[in-house]
Amino acid sequence: MRRMLTVALITAGSALIVAVVLFGRSHAGAIRSPGITLPPPGARTAAPPFDERTLGGRTVSLAAYRGRPLVINFFAVWCAPCRREAPQLVQLDRRYRGRVALLSVAVQTDHRDKLDAFLREHHVSWPVVWDRSGHMAGAYQIIGQPITYVIDGQGRVVYKIIGQITEPRVGGVLDRLLA
Repeated sequence: MRRMLTVALITAGSALIVAVVLFGRSHAGAIRSPGITLPPPGARTAAPPFDERTLGGRTVSLAAYRGRPLVINFFAVWCAPCRREAPQLVQLDRRYRGRVALLSVAVQTDHRDKLDAFLREHHVSWPVVWDRSGHMAGAYQIIGQPITYVIDGQGRVVYKIIGQITEPRVGGVLDRLLA
């Protein structure tokens, strides 16, 4: 009886693995190029304005990014999904450099040395705001991290991703926005 139960469990587990692999392969195109519909410009809401200082000492504001799309990524250095998505943001920066601006906002991060280490480890070359006061997190209603906003050239929210992003997902939004 015990042997039959073991064989049944192994068979069921193997069938589940095969089903997951086949499902993943048959939907791989959807993962690479998501069918994302953007809200029409008139239906987009204004992004909360901000005026903050970056770690490099530069002042950044929503108004300063007017005229080109902006991707704002809220992250924490201790957050595992934030660490996993960092290379995706580097790919986005390389792919859209000059056409799209990136801004990272460190939230719930207590130590500057840990923040600096995170940025070095992940080769972050775009502006980073350390939101120690929680001002930006509050304005953008950050309830966890990571959360990423895509904002159009007129300062309106086009897309919001709660959780870990992928370069193809955000890239699909940006491609439609830039078209």
